[in-house]
Amino acid sequence: MRSHSNDIRRKAISLWESGVNCSVISRQMGIDYDTLLGWVKRYRSKGFDGLLTDYSHCGRPIKFPEVIRERAIALRQANSQWGAGYICVQLRIEHPLELLPTVRQIQRWLGQAGLQVERTVLPRTKTEWVQKPFERVQVDAKERLKTQDGQECCYLNFTDEHTGAVLEAVVFPLRPHRSGSGQGSL
Repeated sequence: MRSHSNDIRRKAISLWESGVNCSVISRQMGIDYDTLLGWVKRYRSKGFDGLLTDYSHCGRPIKFPEVIRERAIALRQANSQWGAGYICVQLRIEHPLELLPTVRQIQRWLGQAGLQVERTVLPRTKTEWVQKPFERVQVDAKERLKTQDGQECCYLNFTDEHTGAVLEAVVFPLRPHRSGSGQGSL
């Protein structure tokens, strides 16, 4: 849905007042029919003032008890490594019946209190996007995963960077580290 300027709204209502059918106005001006009907309804009840955009009710903040805000900040001060997500979990444990803030709201509170850790911004690197399948394959390794029976294993995942398709996934057990004298040993 696109937004419409107040001038377009006024023009549409002026056409409607002059007797032009709403479906014709909608088609000619490229306005959604239901949107136009909403404008007509608001115009009938409030005049042209009813057509003005009104954001006063958008995003009304929920007022949380100050004790919740203070507790979130206190948890961060006592545990500098805790993120907003974990603080949210702790608040849920401590206040199971309360309406609690979202992780984003806790991040805002921590930022206002000067406790939010700045994000690391990696430098932009110029990478050429691959143009065809199999031009470049990404290999991801995950080590020391445990199977259901407790055995440690490694996992290799091969993904085609052009299509995003997983080409192969290999799981193999860990071998004990052995130092050797050959060229292949680390």
